Amino acid sequence: MPGASRPLVSIIIPAYVTTPRQAELLDETLRTVAAQTCQDFETVIVYDGSPRQVHSVATGHARTVVLRQANAGSAMARNTGIRASRGSYFVFLDADDHLLPTCLEAGLAALAAHPECGFVVGGREEMTYDGDPVPWGVPASPRVTELYHTLLAFDWYIIPPSSVMFRREVVETIGDWRDPWGADDLDYYLRAARRFQGWCFDHPAVTRYRRYPASSSRDGERMLRSTRAVYARQWPLVEGDPVGEAAFRRGLRRLTEIFRDCLAENLRDHIRTGNRRRAVACSALLARESPGRLLAEAARVVRPSIALQPAAELDGARWKTPPR
Repeated sequence: MPGASRPLVSIIIPAYVTTPRQAELLDETLRTVAAQTCQDFETVIVYDGSPRQVHSVATGHARTVVLRQANAGSAMARNTGIRASRGSYFVFLDADDHLLPTCLEAGLAALAAHPECGFVVGGREEMTYDGDPVPWGVPASPRVTELYHTLLAFDWYIIPPSSVMFRREVVETIGDWRDPWGADDLDYYLRAARRFQGWCFDHPAVTRYRRYPASSSRDGERMLRSTRAVYARQWPLVEGDPVGEAAFRRGLRRLTEIFRDCLAENLRDHIRTGNRRRAVACSALLARESPGRLLAEAARVVRPSIALQPAAELDGARWKTPPR
């Protein structure tokens, strides 16, 4: 947008759209952006090489730019959006989540009230995939500004990305989003929290998070590999610090247990759908990860009267990428 005045906030939206329903959800998301009480923003949609075009969806939404890239995942799409953005503040919005009307206003007010902080995290609401209310609440945010150990220990988590507003200084200091097919958001938040203080507030809620019945974050093999890569980068930063080492071990243990549960769930799914090749590969990995869990899953198969139960939920902490 040559010649346009510099916007206050850049809203970055990765978009991988394969179905008419996903296009409808993107349009719904953009309508929540348009309804903001603070109108000093730009919206940068990064078309991530999906089969369905998004230009027709973006048409009619003011202050919206659509960029194109070959399919590389949401993390790389966010980097593309950052490089093209002009705002002093950033919100990273998933293409099917909602911004609540005062999202930008509340984030800017919190940053103004806490100039020592590089980012702020607002409260969230949750909805089903179809947009209906959910019967559960969400955990309260911590009342600390040093969030690194809290996030590293997985004592609390940040979801979705649109609950956070970053100062441009933070985004430029910590560098690109990484690990495009896994725990890219955890990696990003850890790097931000290591370098900058953050302020959390529950009210007003700033975003509405769409729950998927299934997502790539339920891919146990992928998420185990990605999470371990993220934590491997953190170990040199905490080694020798008793508090940091304890947080590291607690967080890695918790996430490993969660994604081993996902791996067991994946095995059940492969057996149920008759995918023998994937079931064998999943069994071999589960045998290495948790022999006891493999024996338990084998018992389910030989005792079919026992109903298959879903793996434990992530206590709400799911890195959400729509299945491709």
